[in-house]
Amino acid sequence: MRAPGLASVVLALTLAACSMPFQSAATTPSPTPSPTPSATSTPIPSPTMVNGRIVVSALDDNGATVVAGILYPPSGGSCGVSGKYDSCPVTDGLAQRLDANPLRQAEPLCRCQNTYQSRTILTESLPAGNPGAIAHVVLDFGGGTTVRLDVTVIRSETGWFASDTSCTGQDPQATSIYAASPPACG
Repeated sequence: MRAPGLASVVLALTLAACSMPFQSAATTPSPTPSPTPSATSTPIPSPTMVNGRIVVSALDDNGATVVAGILYPPSGGSCGVSGKYDSCPVTDGLAQRLDANPLRQAEPLCRCQNTYQSRTILTESLPAGNPGAIAHVVLDFGGGTTVRLDVTVIRSETGWFASDTSCTGQDPQATSIYAASPPACG
């Protein structure tokens, strides 16, 4: 007969709990903890114009994607105005090279003659010790025609800037915009 034994133990514990003296109603309140200052994140500044050039903040960990998005807007066009790229988020050297129009038959940034319909951007970090990333840009012209570009984007104290373009999956030196005769990437 275990049930009566168990019932006796439960009854004994209940009576012991009831026979304990009550605490008085005048208890000392515990101190209210003071609020702990929480770390507030610093808002990442939006791209801004500095000395006539679009600058993407160095604080933005997605800076390479933002730069590529400015250079290649979602539906056609390019950052350059009237064939000049000085206002784009690019290094001085890249702006000079693009301004020189090394591809006589194509717009030098997209290396294309027509307006693309959409674009996709994926980025990957440069190897350790190299501050920046490669933005892989796919420009879709419709009908299965695409141009695939790699944009080298560096991160400096003053912001993120594109420094070179080359054709995805091809020799970066031979297809660099700085090559003697940069090829189309389509």
